[in-house]
Amino acid sequence: MQSVQDTSTQKQIDEALKKAKCKKVLYFYDELGHKKLLGVFDKKKASQIREFYRSRKLVDRLTEHEVRTTEPDSIFSG
Repeated sequence: MQSVQDTSTQKQIDEALKKAKCKKVLYFYDELGHKKLLGVFDKKKASQIREFYRSRKLVDRLTEHEVRTTEPDSIFSG
């Protein structure tokens, strides 16, 4: 009985991996060094956000990490 459950779980994992896309997670550090999650964005939008912070000379406070996710893009209200 347990093998049926494992097969179903593995099938769900495989389906999620097929749908997952490479995206960027962006974090912003405030003046005190506290990290704030800006969101999950596609690579093009992440580049636009980086330029937004670069134009305000705050790009050194921005960090990004690449992830594979099925999460929809976040809304950026810079």
